[in-house]
Amino acid sequence: MAWFGRGERTKSPLFEDRPNLITEPPREENTVAEPAADLAAHFFKGSRVTGKLLVIGAAEIDGNVSGDILCRGGTLTVGDGAEIRANIAGDVIVIRGTVEGDVAAKEKVELDAPARLTGNIAAPRLVVAEGVIFDGDCAMDSAKKRREVPVAPGSEGEAPELVTVEK
Repeated sequence: MAWFGRGERTKSPLFEDRPNLITEPPREENTVAEPAADLAAHFFKGSRVTGKLLVIGAAEIDGNVSGDILCRGGTLTVGDGAEIRANIAGDVIVIRGTVEGDVAAKEKVELDAPARLTGNIAAPRLVVAEGVIFDGDCAMDSAKKRREVPVAPGSEGEAPELVTVEK
């Protein structure tokens, strides 16, 4: 049926050759980062744990933890945005976030920028990057395993010096 005495309307080819500028913009998908395949646990940003946390295998923490953390058989990584108020123990501990508490490792502790650690460290090896804030004491377990070895006396006939050598 035509209005006002006009016949059927036909589609005009006037705009068919022009691009359609009124399309929906591409949607951004809110995707959650996939944890690495070898991680036993990954606490994402926004997660909060209170109490004792035991992880067997590698773990990464990007959220908040209060209490105690024990990680056996893997590397514990504290991410950039993590806030930890706990004592941490594990094999290898890598800290990039904020930690308030003591840290003990069987192999090594790494402090990567922008890490902030307020507490004591006990580990055989310690790696501290530039830009890290560390307020506490450090005890190197390998220092207990040192032994003293005499050095050959000097040409002046002095008594031999004792030099500390790590084993």
